[in-house]
Amino acid sequence: MTAPDLPWVNPVGGLGDTLMLAGVLKQVVERDPARRFNLVVRTKYPPLLAGHPALVHIGHPPPGATILPTDYWHHESFGPPDARAFQILARMFGLAAPVEERLFVPFPLEEDPILAARLPWRRRNVLLCPTSDSPRKQMAFERWDALVARLRRDDAFVVQLGRAGDPYVRGAYSLIGLTTPRQAIALMRRFDLVLTADSFLMHAAHLCGVPAVVLWGPTDHRVYGYAGQVHLQAPPCRDAADCIAPGNTAAYGTVCPKGAAHCVDQLDPGAVYEQARAALAGGIAP
Repeated sequence: MTAPDLPWVNPVGGLGDTLMLAGVLKQVVERDPARRFNLVVRTKYPPLLAGHPALVHIGHPPPGATILPTDYWHHESFGPPDARAFQILARMFGLAAPVEERLFVPFPLEEDPILAARLPWRRRNVLLCPTSDSPRKQMAFERWDALVARLRRDDAFVVQLGRAGDPYVRGAYSLIGLTTPRQAIALMRRFDLVLTADSFLMHAAHLCGVPAVVLWGPTDHRVYGYAGQVHLQAPPCRDAADCIAPGNTAAYGTVCPKGAAHCVDQLDPGAVYEQARAALAGGIAP
C-alpha cells in the first residue's frame, strides 16, 4: 500500500540512530494513532524498520513530496551536556521533550536457535564490540587483546560481534560478519554484559536491558549514553575542533591522526577491566 500524500521520513546515520528513530516514531503513533509516515528506502534501514506501526510504505518519494529529515546533529541545540540526541530527534517529530528514551524494533526478539545452541556458553558471558562506524571511536586493538585475556582468566566467555572485515580481538570467540543486526539484537539478551565502543550495540544493549560498559572518546556519553550503563569517557582532546563535531562530519569516517595520543587510547584498560568485572558481579543494573 502506498500513501503518497504522507510525509516521507529520510533515515540517515548509523543503526544506533535507527533504533532511536524507531523509538521516537513509536511514541509519535502512541500519542496520535492517526499519524503515519512513509519511509525513504535506503539499503541498511528497512531490516530494522519494516513493519513499524508508524510506517505505511517504504519506497521512493515522488517529486514534491514532503521530506522529514532525521539529522539531529545539524541542529544548533545539539551537544553536551543537556541536548541529548534522542530528545532532539523527538522534538523534530513534534514530541514535547523530555520524553522517555525508549528504543523499539518492530519484530519479536527471537534468537537463532541453531546459532545459540552452537556457542559454548559459560556461567558469565560477555559480548564484545570494539568497532564503530567511525574509526575515531575505537580503542587500539592490542588494548582489547589484553582486556579479553584478563576476562578469560576469570573464566568469562567472550564473543566478538562485528561486520565482515572488522579486526579480530585475540582470545574472543568470533562471530564477525556472521550475524545480521536483527540476529545480533536477539542474541544479545543471552549475555551478562556488553563491552563496547560507542556503536550500534551500545544502543541495542539499552533496548534489550543488558548491562553495558561503554568506552567513549570523541563522542560524549552525556549526549548518547543511557542511564544504567557504565560510561568511561576519555579526557578531552586539545585538537577537538578537528575531530567529530556537528559542523565537521567529514572527520567521522577518518582515522585520528594523533596516533598513540588518540583520545580513546588514553583510557586505562585496567579500569575498563575492573568495571567489567564489577558488572559481571552484579555491580550495575540495566
